[in-house]
Amino acid sequence: AIDVSELKVNLLCLEGRLGGEASSAAPQQACVPRLIPITGPWDTSAPAAARRRGGRAADKDTAIDVSEPYDAKPGDYPIRPKKKPSAPPKRSPPMSQFRSEEMALIQLFIQNDAANDTLHELGHSNAVQFKDLNKDRTAFQRIFVQDVRKCDDMLRIIRYIQDLMEAEGMQTGPEPRHPPVPSLHELHERLQDLEKEMKQHTASYAQLLKQRSELREHRHVLSGAAQWFQQARGGVAFTAPSDGADGGGSAELLNLLDEQEAGARTTAGSLGHIAGCIPTANLRDFAITLFRATRGNLLLKHDDIEQPFKDPLTQEEVLKSVFIVFFSGERSRMKIDKICDSYACSKYRLPEGTTQQDAAIRDVEERMRDLKTVLTRTKDYRMGRLEQLSEHHGAWMTYVLREKAVFHTLNLFNYDVTRKCLIAEGWCPASALQEVREALRRGQLKSGSNVQTVLNVVRTKETPPTYFKSTKLTKGFQAIVDAYGIAKYQEMNPAVFTVITFPFLFGVMFGDIGHGIMMTLVGLLLCVFEKRLLSSAKDEMFGTLYHGRYNILLMGIFATYAGFIYNELFSVPLEIFGHTAWCSGEMSDPACIDMHGVDPKGGTQKWLRSNLEQAYNFNDQQSTGKEVTWEVYPFGTDPGFAHTSNKLNSVNSFKMKFAIVAGVCQMVMGVCCKLMNTIYFKDSVTMLFVFIPEIVFINSIFGYLCLLIMSKWTTNWDSTFILNNYEVVSIPQVYCDATLSNTPCWTPPFMDNRDALFGGRLSRLPAHMWCMKDGVKTAGCAVYKLVQSSGFQYIVESNAFGDKTVMDPLGPYNKNACLADMAGSGCALWKQNPPSLLDTLIKMFMEIGSVPVASQVIPGQGGLQMFLIFIAFWSVPLLLLPKPFLLKKAHLAKKAAEDEANGITHHAHGEEGDEDEDADEEAPPPPPVEKKEAPAADHGGGHGHGEFNFEEEMVHQMIHTIEYVLGCISNTASYLRLWALSLAHAQLSEVFWEKTVVEIGVESADGTMLFVCITAWACFTVGVLMGMESLSAFLHALRLHWVEFMNKFFDGSGYKFAPFSFETMNDEVIE
Repeated sequence: AIDVSELKVNLLCLEGRLGGEASSAAPQQACVPRLIPITGPWDTSAPAAARRRGGRAADKDTAIDVSEPYDAKPGDYPIRPKKKPSAPPKRSPPMSQFRSEEMALIQLFIQNDAANDTLHELGHSNAVQFKDLNKDRTAFQRIFVQDVRKCDDMLRIIRYIQDLMEAEGMQTGPEPRHPPVPSLHELHERLQDLEKEMKQHTASYAQLLKQRSELREHRHVLSGAAQWFQQARGGVAFTAPSDGADGGGSAELLNLLDEQEAGARTTAGSLGHIAGCIPTANLRDFAITLFRATRGNLLLKHDDIEQPFKDPLTQEEVLKSVFIVFFSGERSRMKIDKICDSYACSKYRLPEGTTQQDAAIRDVEERMRDLKTVLTRTKDYRMGRLEQLSEHHGAWMTYVLREKAVFHTLNLFNYDVTRKCLIAEGWCPASALQEVREALRRGQLKSGSNVQTVLNVVRTKETPPTYFKSTKLTKGFQAIVDAYGIAKYQEMNPAVFTVITFPFLFGVMFGDIGHGIMMTLVGLLLCVFEKRLLSSAKDEMFGTLYHGRYNILLMGIFATYAGFIYNELFSVPLEIFGHTAWCSGEMSDPACIDMHGVDPKGGTQKWLRSNLEQAYNFNDQQSTGKEVTWEVYPFGTDPGFAHTSNKLNSVNSFKMKFAIVAGVCQMVMGVCCKLMNTIYFKDSVTMLFVFIPEIVFINSIFGYLCLLIMSKWTTNWDSTFILNNYEVVSIPQVYCDATLSNTPCWTPPFMDNRDALFGGRLSRLPAHMWCMKDGVKTAGCAVYKLVQSSGFQYIVESNAFGDKTVMDPLGPYNKNACLADMAGSGCALWKQNPPSLLDTLIKMFMEIGSVPVASQVIPGQGGLQMFLIFIAFWSVPLLLLPKPFLLKKAHLAKKAAEDEANGITHHAHGEEGDEDEDADEEAPPPPPVEKKEAPAADHGGGHGHGEFNFEEEMVHQMIHTIEYVLGCISNTASYLRLWALSLAHAQLSEVFWEKTVVEIGVESADGTMLFVCITAWACFTVGVLMGMESLSAFLHALRLHWVEFMNKFFDGSGYKFAPFSFETMNDEVIE
């Protein structure tokens, strides 16, 4: 309900302003008060009129956002609706952690003059990810390609200056908060002049360094000339190049040298020489080549220069040697000259007389002093110039990088020639729309433009990017999830659970108090000094640790917690929370010495600490009516197990069962996340025919296994008995009174004479009804009172280990035999052993519905297993078949509805074909149509998947069903890695401690050896356990989350929200 005439006037006015000329329908002077402010709701109306007047065809379906009221000011003439707009719909609170932020597709119309400043403001807001509207154009066909090239050239020059500063060991100064940077064009010209100046200065400086090296070489050659000539006067032998001494004398060479010193004119056959400097590495090859070329008719003398020479271009140090070659003949001279040139030799002229040589040395030294002065001044000027540039280097680099990012982004925009404006589209979080509007307003004011930027919110079916607001704590765990795949838009975020489950599973595999505290301290130091260490995070190795500092901290905390559960400090058990529940073998505890049934002389470890004295009065030989209970270690594993022979069996049993329970719980949690996704996306088909079969299947088998594990853990097997091989009964350890009135109960402790108990009431029972062996006294035998219609009878616990026939259900002791004989000869009562859950799970499928009474953990176990197998079997076809057929049915219904709607539309158009075409101009604009662009190829997924293909959907569902059913088995077995790595970690830690510190260090009784062993143990601990083992546990925890947990619900077909931002900008990503 909008005043169409006023809307047209205002939009035509805006079009005239953008086109640089006033519109005939809306004069320029009347346009100013009608401009739509950027913060108002009607700023999205202008593009609608612009599109109706020849804009891009892709924009014709854009909707107008009129959800906010416009606050008019005095003098303004806003577009007024005919009626009050309805209140905006209430949106659910953002779930930036559980689900990605709600995104909006926005469209911007920006005047050319304001484009640069507007992009700068948006770059600071970090809220818009722009789309490429020029995909059909190459990089060289874009509008601002020349500006991008100019920025590239400036970056090249800035890097060149940076290389010069680094070569001189200078650091760039801190970037000013508000750097005084000139305009882009002025900066480009200034940088070009600086490059020209610095290149000329660098070339001149390099030439001076080269001259200094040449003078230095010349001086060394002149210094060795007198010595060489003096040796030549003593006699010269032409020999092959070797390390030996020179040969004998030669009168002919001496005469020639004397003639040369005397100034005589040399003839064609006189002795000549060539002196120079050569790299020491080439000297041997140089000598061999000379010898072969001249057939040995030469004398080579050389001497190494101790101080190396620095190459002025490469700055590499090179060792050199001076040499002189004596030869005879012009032909030899030509050969030697060519050989010297090929071996990069520097040749210098030697004066023939001693006087001239001394004068040449003085001249070279004088030139070197002058050159040193020139080099010093040149160096000072160079350093001063670079220091001046270092103050502006950071500001220039940041400015040019931002300008390049701005022009690179502007190349993504479409240019409207008619209205002379830039049209941009991009994604923006819905919560940041007001911030974007404010940034556009600041950009318009900063540029001084009279035309405001227009923002339009577009309704679309294109899949938006995924954006999660992460904190410093959750950023590392979000990176772990993103490494596997980016969550689909609005999909449940696994990182919420990963924050806890990942370090927890790591701690299970890396559990040790000492190792966990070490890792916690490392993570705590990285977190406390994170600002100081930020500059060092550029290193790849340290940067990995720095960015995962909170991961390391939590992993260390959970590893410490698991260490307390395992009760291991560097593999050494501790009694932190009290005494062990077992009596010490040395009988050092007075409570153990006074305990009944313990032999202090033998020092036997026989009994657990219990309240036996409170349950039975040994003085009066009477029961107190209290149940016997054993002391339990308050927290974690009892340290008494560390000194027993069955330590590994008990620890492995606990860790294996815990691994299965933790794994099944995490997989069930993953399936439940699928339920949350289906509820959010209102996918009832997936919820009913995917989630329900999956949750039923996994819980009917592996959830049932966890139930058996928990039942086995919480059952007191010392008071669980099998009665007549038929049923399981529980008999608490409460001692019987004198009249056996409190049955079921236990006989008095440490009394092995059954006939003397209770006035001989048990003497008439069969001989197999007694649990004590001859000479072995125990804490008592259980007594059960079996009541029948014909009377009752007492049944005493039998020693099943001494008589295996008692446990045979097909033997003489069973329910029917017991009922048939009132004397009790067919009755039996024996203590049940904890059944093997692995055998139970196997027989669940091999012997359906049949569970021996000795293997029962819960009542009615056989019928329950039959029911669970039944529902697990039928959940497979329910998971496979219904969904493809229901999707096909829905597709056919939707297609029929579309065909019917198209038929009605064509019929209506035919009836209205004769109406006047001018009526279209007076009619209100049609309702907005949603934009139906297909998602980009690199973004993966989307709502539209093309034509429905039943065969493809059926194959997909079949693969999913097979993968899920088999995956439940393999994934559950995969969680056993928690037990395996925990066992390996504990055993390695124990081996390092026992073999180094205990067996070598402590037993040697030598302080030095003990120190060496502790040092070696510390190196093994840090290198192997803290380094390799922690990495192994991290990788296994990573696999458990990626494969076992996330594949239950995670789609991962989204693409990450990458806004135009100056904060995350770097030169490598701006291509």
